[in-house]
Amino acid sequence: MKKFIAILLMAGLSVCSVLAEDTEKTSLNYGIRLGADVYSVISDTEREIYPSHGGFGGEISFNMMYRVGQNLYLHPAVGVVYRDFRVYEEGNVSADCGWSCSSENWEGYDVNSFVYLDIPVMVQWQIPRILYFEVGAFVDVLLFAHEENVRPEKFRNERVFDDRRFGAGVAAGLGHEFSSGLFIDTRVSFQLTDLVDGDRRRLTDVREEFEMREENGEYHTTVIAHHEDYLGGDYYKLLKFQVGIGFWF
Repeated sequence: MKKFIAILLMAGLSVCSVLAEDTEKTSLNYGIRLGADVYSVISDTEREIYPSHGGFGGEISFNMMYRVGQNLYLHPAVGVVYRDFRVYEEGNVSADCGWSCSSENWEGYDVNSFVYLDIPVMVQWQIPRILYFEVGAFVDVLLFAHEENVRPEKFRNERVFDDRRFGAGVAAGLGHEFSSGLFIDTRVSFQLTDLVDGDRRRLTDVREEFEMREENGEYHTTVIAHHEDYLGGDYYKLLKFQVGIGFWF
């Protein structure tokens, strides 16, 4: 995955270099942008909703830049984002359920991959030929989700959450634009909506304690204690770090 992102960025840089010519900014400009992402899941629980608490990804977007004042621009975009969460797992049934089980081993990567439609709207302040800063908000829509498990199905834990189809968050970044129209930047974004959707009560572990007594030669069982332990968390957010490269036509 890391090699794929590196190749993608190198290809984007090559294309932008070929197209690069000195251009003068107009009131409305169009461009393309490629980004490489690193994700971290922020939650108050150690229970992993995806194979790991972090992942990698990338995106490609069509961008617009509209000048609203001196050095002040509106920067909306429409892009396609890929997210990849994976972790290596190996095990066998004897470790899970004792020697009474038949022998069965597995190893490989558990993977959750997603494709989103992403729509950020940023406000950009430029210090010409030096740096630009931008802040804004975004919404995303889940287009496609794929899950792979190497653990045999009969030994998997039940998945209690659905992937949330609509999300929203905030973002900030800084970058540099060359006179040719080529630009490089870095962004950090935080998703305000939870990554998952579902009934969190399904994560409750119910345990009961029993007392057995004998009466007239018969055994009777009585529940003497009832415990419900919530195994989930109150929030599942996403923090994303990104580096990008693009070109204004």
